[in-house]
Amino acid sequence: MKPPTISVLMPVYNAERYLSQAVDSVLNQTYAHFELLLINDGSTDSSKEIILSYNDSRIRYIENEQNIGIVNTLNKGVKLCNGEYIVRMDADDICNPTRFERQQAFMREHPEVGVCGSWITLIDEDNKVTGGNLSQIKSEFIKIHQLFSVPFNHPSVIAKSELLKQNPYEHVIAAEDYDLWCRLEEQTEFANIPEFLLQYRWHQTNVSKEKTVIQQESKDRVILKQMKKLGLTPSEEEFRIHKLSFSLYSFDGKTENLLSKNDLHKTALWFKKLTAADRKVKRYKKSYFSAFLWARWIMLCVLLRQKHKIFFPSFASYNLRTVGLLFQQLLLLSKKRKLTSNK
Repeated sequence: MKPPTISVLMPVYNAERYLSQAVDSVLNQTYAHFELLLINDGSTDSSKEIILSYNDSRIRYIENEQNIGIVNTLNKGVKLCNGEYIVRMDADDICNPTRFERQQAFMREHPEVGVCGSWITLIDEDNKVTGGNLSQIKSEFIKIHQLFSVPFNHPSVIAKSELLKQNPYEHVIAAEDYDLWCRLEEQTEFANIPEFLLQYRWHQTNVSKEKTVIQQESKDRVILKQMKKLGLTPSEEEFRIHKLSFSLYSFDGKTENLLSKNDLHKTALWFKKLTAADRKVKRYKKSYFSAFLWARWIMLCVLLRQKHKIFFPSFASYNLRTVGLLFQQLLLLSKKRKLTSNK
């Protein structure tokens, strides 16, 4: 029997409330040549009974003898996957019907790409749309994004199976995916499909809400590792500015009260330092890096009502390529702003 093209890896832990919706969204895909690995990680609710109620030959049920945690469960699942590609899926999210069709076709058309995510729609406990997340599309920008934050929506990802088998998840609490993408960035190209292929459920039991402090500490450690690749060890104030400059990406104004005009000057100095460091090691493509930082600078200038400082920042290089890429970034950010304002 021919192996499936796709292995869908779905860890399950006490997911009875939304599990059926998640499984149904996988089984109802327009692309059907897949296997669905449901790994029950010691659930104490009715998750097992829900899974066993399905009669579909594509489902493979695996039961851990005891709860071993998300990282160990993911690594166990990766080893068991038979597909050419591995699709990640959480037990409370919903795949849009054409997700697998679109992602496997993209991977076929772009063999240089090893990891591909998508844009996501945010939904609440009652499936009501509350917002969305628009990720970077091009590999060059995704890799720069990693210097600031997580570039993929983890449950939206499809990846080459061999890549994940050779690079297991590590125990970076609540940021195991971010750590993995950073380790993979020199081995492969990345992409995000600019379509809303997953409905991501944001609710009170999300790990991102339960472990916010721990998650931020883990993310900070990953960011600092990325900075070391540029030969940088930021001061506490520089690190604050670094994170603040990125937290403004959505234009939602939530951090506006944390800003001061002095932060604008500090940001210029920090971005200049980042640019100088990158030019030494040549880690990122110059025009992409300049456009990425410049777009964030523009947002900061707008929020602080310093629009006259938008042009000619000291860290930016002027050429047609950079300006063209800058407009691409501003278009993406304007879409983010519109999506946020419609929430």
